[in-house]
Amino acid sequence: MTATLLQRAVVEGLRFVPRPVVWRFSKRYIAGTRIEDAFEAVRALNAAGCRATIDVLGEDSRDAEQVEAAKRLYLEALDGIEARSLDCGVSVKLSEMGLRFDRDLCADVMRALLERAAEKSLFVRIDMEDSSVTSDTLGLYREMRADFDNVGIVIQACLHRSEADVADLLDADTANVRLCKGIYIEPDDISWRDADDIRASFRRLLEQLLGAGAESVAIATHDPAIVAHAEEVIERLAIPTDRYEFQMLLGVAGPLRRQLIRRGHPLRVYVPFGELWYRYSMRRLRENPHIAGHIVANLFRAR
Repeated sequence: MTATLLQRAVVEGLRFVPRPVVWRFSKRYIAGTRIEDAFEAVRALNAAGCRATIDVLGEDSRDAEQVEAAKRLYLEALDGIEARSLDCGVSVKLSEMGLRFDRDLCADVMRALLERAAEKSLFVRIDMEDSSVTSDTLGLYREMRADFDNVGIVIQACLHRSEADVADLLDADTANVRLCKGIYIEPDDISWRDADDIRASFRRLLEQLLGAGAESVAIATHDPAIVAHAEEVIERLAIPTDRYEFQMLLGVAGPLRRQLIRRGHPLRVYVPFGELWYRYSMRRLRENPHIAGHIVANLFRAR
């Protein structure tokens, strides 16, 4: 059996694993189920020299009641960030705010969140989901950006369309962009699947963004090769620290994160939390079976 087939077999077998066992793996990467867990994680990250972004777990809301519940939780997060004087923003998936079934509702909710965030001088990142909503997500970002300067978007290096999307964003605005590889498994005709091809795309997009004067570029990666390239570009183009930051996920690449901070780079850590941790964990594992090996290692590693 090949490594990939073995990894997929492990992922499929996880549905038979008791939740407490899955949680043993997941809790390294998820702050907890309560919003207070997220605040505590952010406080610790801030003390270690990291900025943070709170990510409320959830997506693909099916009705207005679910959207309203998500909205309330994000408003509570914004209020809590301000009350605790945390160096932190929030990240929002538009499908959680109703994008797939009511775009007008989604837009109204995002305006309410952005208004509250603006009152508190806080930043909101609109997350990117699978390719079925890429155009709608970019469109709603442009709509929000016309009225708010405290909002940013995400571009995925794995998609063939991303260079054109970045060019369009920069033609219209000095965009605030988070650049990541992309976790979603997309069809071959619209995405790169080979790791080296995705890295090459990431490098091109990073130079495109920094070279064209994007307002701010978030370099979201745990890949040491991409980090090294990013540092070279930042030095070569003399990019000031207020125009970029590195970003990582909670519980991932701790040594690399600390090295970047010691070298004087701004760095932000994404902090997911919520009752939907199990769904989030299983979905991410199915979309990216390459990390299945980490599950096996972590399940049996001494703690």
